[in-house]
Amino acid sequence: MRLKDVIVGGAMTAAGILYLRMGNALPDRDGVDAATVPGVLAWMMIALGAIELAGALRRPALAGEARSSDAGGALTVGLTLALIAGFIAALRPLGFPIATALYLFLQFLVLTPRSGRPPVPLYAGLAVGSAAFIFATFRYGFDLLLPAGPLVAWLN
Repeated sequence: MRLKDVIVGGAMTAAGILYLRMGNALPDRDGVDAATVPGVLAWMMIALGAIELAGALRRPALAGEARSSDAGGALTVGLTLALIAGFIAALRPLGFPIATALYLFLQFLVLTPRSGRPPVPLYAGLAVGSAAFIFATFRYGFDLLLPAGPLVAWLN
């Protein structure tokens, strides 16, 4: 649906601009610092939003499009936004590894098509492994301190 794509593209571009502004408020250091990855992600979000917006505006509107998938898509988008808000709220008390693992696991479940049964053990393993890999990459590879939460006693 053209209108939905225009709204999604515009929202994604606006969220990228907001994220870029928030990332620029982080303290600067030489080389890779805490603002590097948010800046790259924000520019990617802005580019994807602009591509989606341009594609939607160039595409002619179709009459009689199916409306049955709109409710499911809106629910998925709403749940994704709620999960992102929950991740941000849980980041400080739970720390990056636990909050990220929970977010990824729940996001995998949200994005799984309703027709099949989700492979819960696979999703749990992927979520924990991905969170551990990302945390170790930033902490030991880039020397950036991400919040460890209750795991701080084992990680220092």
